[in-house]
Amino acid sequence: MGYKDNYKPLGAITTVDESDSRYIARINEEFEVGDGDRIRLNVFLPRSGGPEFPVLMTATPYGKDVPFIDNEVYKVFAADLPEVMKSKHLSWEAPAPSWWCPHGYAVVIMDHRGSGASSGASRPFSTQDWDDYAKAIEWAADQPWSIGKVGLTGISYLGLNQWPTAARQPRGLACMVPWEGLGDYYREGGRHGGIYHSFMDVWYLRQIMRNHYGSRNRSNGCWGPTSPEGKLSDSELDGLHQKLPKFLLENEWIDDEWYKDHMVGEDYSRIQVPLLSAGNWGGTGLHLRGNVLGYMRASSRYKFLRIHTGRHDLPYYCEPYITYQKSFFDCFLKGDDYDGWKTGKQAPVAFAVRRGTQPQGSIQGELEYKFRDENEWPLARTKYEKHYLTANKMLLKEKPSVEATFSYQALYGECIQFTTPVAEEEYEVTGHGHVRLAVSLTDHEGETEPDLDVYVAIRKINAQGIESSYSSSLGNPTPVVFGWLRASHRTIDPNPYPDSFHLPVPVPSHRRSDRKEVRNGEVYDLQIELWPTNVVVGRGERLVVEISPKDPVGADLFACYDPIDRDERTLCGTNNIHIGKDYESYVVLPIV
Repeated sequence: MGYKDNYKPLGAITTVDESDSRYIARINEEFEVGDGDRIRLNVFLPRSGGPEFPVLMTATPYGKDVPFIDNEVYKVFAADLPEVMKSKHLSWEAPAPSWWCPHGYAVVIMDHRGSGASSGASRPFSTQDWDDYAKAIEWAADQPWSIGKVGLTGISYLGLNQWPTAARQPRGLACMVPWEGLGDYYREGGRHGGIYHSFMDVWYLRQIMRNHYGSRNRSNGCWGPTSPEGKLSDSELDGLHQKLPKFLLENEWIDDEWYKDHMVGEDYSRIQVPLLSAGNWGGTGLHLRGNVLGYMRASSRYKFLRIHTGRHDLPYYCEPYITYQKSFFDCFLKGDDYDGWKTGKQAPVAFAVRRGTQPQGSIQGELEYKFRDENEWPLARTKYEKHYLTANKMLLKEKPSVEATFSYQALYGECIQFTTPVAEEEYEVTGHGHVRLAVSLTDHEGETEPDLDVYVAIRKINAQGIESSYSSSLGNPTPVVFGWLRASHRTIDPNPYPDSFHLPVPVPSHRRSDRKEVRNGEVYDLQIELWPTNVVVGRGERLVVEISPKDPVGADLFACYDPIDRDERTLCGTNNIHIGKDYESYVVLPIV
């Protein structure tokens, strides 16, 4: 007997909750997908107006019924939210019905299949999630309380799932606001430069497994109600839900069969609805690249890129960001363009300029960074400047004639830093940079075929000789930007995506068919993409390029350190950086 045998008639589990004066909640609305699984959704309706409303929609793997303000993981973050956003129905990284419903919007929060109340097998980052979401959008568009126009919104997974879903062009989809949401699961989520991203372990165990459909002990830590069909046994849970970290570890290459169903090959040029992509300069280990490239890849006539700073969750719920989200939705869902999204009043691109250093993790501190409007991304006036590594550990514009080799122990050795001259005049770095290194491996005596990992961080040192750290998306100190590459993944793909757009940095193919050997004593040319970034270097300040065999200080939770993926038998030995007239070792900085 399986869980489907415990289904009640479709619609029988839906309940109405009118306990909050700001909205009416319809809990566990449901529809059936083709294989008999059921998608459950919470619908929040305004108490006035209507009877039809524009719809704001999101889909979550974290549980539509898991309370943001009380859950053991999330409540520490909820403490900083504006009071108007809080309610017992507010879920992690989802739109707040207590704010949006009084502004005339219906809010729909859907549990992805296999999570929370939605039955079936959990398959995060898979085609299953995108296809289900597209069906849910069409369901919402057809409801009697809907005007037939749906806007997508949400943070992180609730942002990233919008890219492939919108590419399916579901009927009723009118606009989208992916807030800090990656767009390339392999390069931005699962592996960095081919190196396993250990954040996936933490994320899956702490937030996804606890919310699996049929999971038990949900009351411990406030993880919401038991699934409608009841609890499943351990063996049933193991058979139903895919263990994501296991599959990531077993599949190193982007053309492995498993990845074909996980965001690889999605054509974002099929995205044609109005788009507001919101990234975070501090999201250099997970989402930022996706927001920038998603904006570049989409074909939308009306598309906008905004890049803020600060903690991952706060800006979405706070001023001034909540107001311009409303302005965008009012334009494309209600037809009220009072802020000029269609007329050109709104700049296509705007971002916070990181000049100086502000308090980290505080919305008030982060707002000290002033926004600047731009007409395009990357900025047309960008000059891509090469700064060569030198024998005296400097970064200079002239290629060095003196040869040198810098060595460090593989896996656990100390980093090597190269510094620009102290700035005589202020300059700004904004856009896409990369690092090119001539690297070799020596002294490898491991039992397996050798490889080497390179981690890069760029740091800013202020006029007092102290590093200027910036807020990561978790609110902790982090450098300006990161880059990573495993040497066997060094083959560059000039066209890494199915949609045609120009990315001014080298992107590895990560295909098994392009794998390159690493041998003792041979020098290899590594081109390492740096994620998009912005920083102002003032007079008396300088930049430092740090090269390391391990996670740099400030990587936060977005680290790459798994002992299985980073096997000592493979990565042992000495790593060497070669400098001089016969080698190409430099950093390219996008100067504006």
